[in-house]
Amino acid sequence: MGFTEKEEPLVKESWEVLKQYIPQQSVHFFTLILEIAPGAKSMFSYLKDSDEIPQNNPKLKAHAVKKYIKFYFC
Repeated sequence: MGFTEKEEPLVKESWEVLKQYIPQQSVHFFTLILEIAPGAKSMFSYLKDSDEIPQNNPKLKAHAVKKYIKFYFC
């Protein structure tokens, strides 16, 4: 099922607005995962031996944005 002629530009406009928030939202998403399941930290080689706050980790930021974009735009 596709979008109507009226819906398609609205969806495109909405995504343009949302794209500006991807960096913040992606890090927030991964931070929530780590708060809910602290053991998941061991799945990230750059986090497993660290006590640092995850949202301050530049590697997590890069990973989060990459995965968030892939998830939402596939």
